[in-house]
Amino acid sequence: MREHGPEATTAELRRALLFSEDAGEMLLDIATLHRLAPLTATEARDTVRGPALWRYLDSLGEPVDADPRSPYEKLMLDLLHDDIALPVASAPSGPVVAQSMLIGGTARPGEGASGGLTVFLSSLADALVRREDVGRVVTVVLAPEPTTVTVTQKTGSDHWTVHVPVDSPVALTQQDMALHRAGITWWLTRLLPRCGLTPDVVHVRYSDDGSLAVADAARLLGAKLVFTVTPDPHRHLAERHLEDARDLTAMRFDLHRVRAADHLVERADQVITIGGRQDEVLRHFPQLTPAALEALEEGVAPSPAAVERSLVRELFAPAALPRLDASAEGLPVLLNVGRLHPMKQQPLLVRAWLEAGLHEETALVLIGGSSTDRTPDEQAVLDEVLDLARSAPSARGRLAVLPAWSNDDVRRLQHELAATTTGAPHVYACSSAKEEFGIAVLEAMDAGLLAVGPQRGGLHCYVDHGRNGFLVDTSNARSLGEGLADVVHRGAATADVAAAGQRTVRERFDIDAVAEPFAALYNRLSG
Repeated sequence: MREHGPEATTAELRRALLFSEDAGEMLLDIATLHRLAPLTATEARDTVRGPALWRYLDSLGEPVDADPRSPYEKLMLDLLHDDIALPVASAPSGPVVAQSMLIGGTARPGEGASGGLTVFLSSLADALVRREDVGRVVTVVLAPEPTTVTVTQKTGSDHWTVHVPVDSPVALTQQDMALHRAGITWWLTRLLPRCGLTPDVVHVRYSDDGSLAVADAARLLGAKLVFTVTPDPHRHLAERHLEDARDLTAMRFDLHRVRAADHLVERADQVITIGGRQDEVLRHFPQLTPAALEALEEGVAPSPAAVERSLVRELFAPAALPRLDASAEGLPVLLNVGRLHPMKQQPLLVRAWLEAGLHEETALVLIGGSSTDRTPDEQAVLDEVLDLARSAPSARGRLAVLPAWSNDDVRRLQHELAATTTGAPHVYACSSAKEEFGIAVLEAMDAGLLAVGPQRGGLHCYVDHGRNGFLVDTSNARSLGEGLADVVHRGAATADVAAAGQRTVRERFDIDAVAEPFAALYNRLSG
């Protein structure tokens, strides 16, 4: 539309809509997205049915009268007919910031697609609303089912969560998101103003159609857009298909994410990077300049209060999945927490632990994944871990595999482990192929565990190898096992390294300090 103008674009959309048999819904949603009116209401009703038509009619200010064919359609019609009771926020005291978390949820990090970003966004929102220069934070997530829409306020806080319904019985993957982009945008442009939550600034962090949907809503609502850019997906595309280009489906999706990232960079009023990643980002985004980037670090909230029960003892409680037994009592623990996903490489960690003989002198604890209704990725990773466990009877009782815990309980476990150290510190073993920043690593360091993580990715922004943690090659089992064994065999000599890691987090990554530059950015854009 920028090249040909709204009139020519409207005329072309009209021609395509009146004479195309297959793309009517998509073309009408394009018209809705750009507030164009290629068809009259009567023509639109004669051309398209269902939600795409209703979104278009709504944009024209026309009434919508239809019979729903699904719970999702009924929910949509209920909103159009003002039949849903929704809360209305009071006038904010300052700028309103919206942030999106459409991949995974906010309830239990490590379950499904939820991970460290979930934890960071929750703690960042709480830190921002404690400040006098930020009025409100709205976190946008996807509803767990297509039958309800909820807007909730955190008790005692001006942090709101908007649960956007999508027409899907299961949680969306990034590959699915394109099918729901128009719907997500429509719900946001309807729900946020209706609830008094219209944002001044919107911040997106994934290179996918979900972020594009939120960015579309930001434009329609008149909000400024912030995008956190990372070297992926460009780096991933180059590495994954450099020597093997046979998986065309995967290649097309990776190219689509590259296109999404480039669009978001182009649209954003401010592009930021995580920590010190500017050089790598600039290599993949030549349209950016150093002056156009702002580097902001992530951080962690203070640890939750301790509880009376022992979380360490729960690692020994009998269960269907492997747990520790008496033979693991008193051994150094290698702890790994996070979603079960190929990029996190939990099977590689188990293999490295076994092949390096570390099962003879340490216990390995994996926490992550859904307890039921696992995603295909979760099930595949879990199956591989269990196969490895069954192949090594000598390691029985030295490996514990637990489903995701709440973030508070994970952090309590880490502190309890750190408090039981009698010589060599317990180890947080991050086996990921890479980490963009590594919130879980920061939390483990904050507790006093010794952090060991991948050389690739963002950990080098705060882990100084041998001084406050260790960086190892996680590209294969042999190098990972050798790196872990080297750290474990240093024994009590690494206690000072763990202590230095704890100081690094507490001096540099406290969430209130981290929130300050975010607040300054949001205020600058909203002003």
